[in-house]
Amino acid sequence: MKHFLFITFILILMNVSAWGQKAANKADILLDPEWKKIYDAYKPDAELIENLKNKAPELKADVYFAFWCDDSKKHLPVFIKILDTLNVPEFKVNFYEVEKKADAGQKYYVEDMEVEKVPTIIFYANDFEMGRIVENPKNSLLQDMMIIVF
Repeated sequence: MKHFLFITFILILMNVSAWGQKAANKADILLDPEWKKIYDAYKPDAELIENLKNKAPELKADVYFAFWCDDSKKHLPVFIKILDTLNVPEFKVNFYEVEKKADAGQKYYVEDMEVEKVPTIIFYANDFEMGRIVENPKNSLLQDMMIIVF
């Protein structure tokens, strides 16, 4: 009985922490013609891509975004193009579409990850968070990625 209650409690916690987000994939994200147009137009810097390829197999990323968000529309297709240009299968990326905040007092889109703005891209190496790009990159998405992972 104790095991049953413990497992039930864990399942409830998992469902609560996932509220407001759902898994997505690159193909579905690029079904939107405006997003696909941004993807097609972006040409990543070949030298930066080559440098990033050496580090990419050690990386993982979680991406929180929303289709209703203009910053997501501007940056997510670019990020996907970077991933596709890198072509490093070991670089695992999880995409999560978030819902709008329920009310003005809600601070986070995803409470347990402290995702306050979208898009938020969280980079990991060896299960350790290396850094985040939140809402808008400081330089360019690719340059900010390089700064975080090197």
